[in-house]
Formats: sequence, C-alpha cells, structure tokens
Amino acid sequence: MIKFILGVAIVCFTSFCGYLLAKKYRQRKSFFVQMNEFNERFLSEIAYYRRPIKEFSEKYEYKGEFDELLSSFVGSLGKSGDAEGQAEKGFLPEYSFLTKDEAGFVRDYFLMVGKGDSASQSAYFTSVKGTLGEYKRKAAEECAKYGDLYLKLGFLCGLMILVIII
Repeated sequence: MIKFILGVAIVCFTSFCGYLLAKKYRQRKSFFVQMNEFNERFLSEIAYYRRPIKEFSEKYEYKGEFDELLSSFVGSLGKSGDAEGQAEKGFLPEYSFLTKDEAGFVRDYFLMVGKGDSASQSAYFTSVKGTLGEYKRKAAEECAKYGDLYLKLGFLCGLMILVIII
C-alpha cells in the first residue's frame, strides 16, 4: 500500500515538473496574444480617439508579463505622457521565454509607441502587424507542441518510476 501511495505521489510530482517545464511556452503564447491585441487596439486608437498613452493603457486590462511590460513602459513616460526618454530608462524587463530577436522586436515596437504623428505611427504599426501575427502563430504552435509534450513526458517518467517501484 505504501508503494502505491509513494508511486502516485511520484507520478503527481513528475507531472507537475513537466507542467513547470512547459511554463515558458505558455507565457510566450500569452505574451504575444496580448501584444497582438494591444497592437489592434492601438491602431484603432490612433485612427479614431488619439488619447494619451497613459490614458489608453489604463482603459484595457492585460495579464502576466505583458501587463508588467506595459506598466513599466507607461511608468517610463514623461510627466506629460510623452514617450521621450524611455530608451534610456530600460523599460523592457528581461524575459527568459523571449528569444533575442523577439526581445529586440518588442523593444523596438515599444520605442515607436507615441513617437511621431498618427499617420507615421499607423503605417509602422500596420507594417508590424504581420510580424506580430507570425510571432503569435509560432508561439501558439510551440505551446501546443512542447507544452503537452513536457506534461506527457513528466507523466510517463512518473509511471516508469512507479513500475520500477512496484
């Protein structure tokens, strides 16, 4: 009976380890889904309302790492809400789930928010829509592929240990 209880505990533990190993893929997927939503909303904002960035960012609610990034970006803005000086303040936190290229893209993206007139911003954010969609699609594919894989491998590893114990 103790072997069975120990085996179940090991299977649960290894499955949980697999879940933790897949966390970065879920974070990356969530990040790019939210960034894509932000881009769509910002394009709409540029075209119609043209509110200050701080006011615009408070209107919508985001989760996780993207919310942290957006909060640090808005916090780095000047008192009047202009985008001056955010590059020097290093508003982009280090995220382990982003590749170097993706981190560079995100940094460049946010450095353009609030810069220039609405026509140039609209042109830029429309042009990055495809790249952002590609990152979102790739992150979703990798999350589906590796997220489930790590969970299943953790479960199977636990089952192998259970068979060895019994």
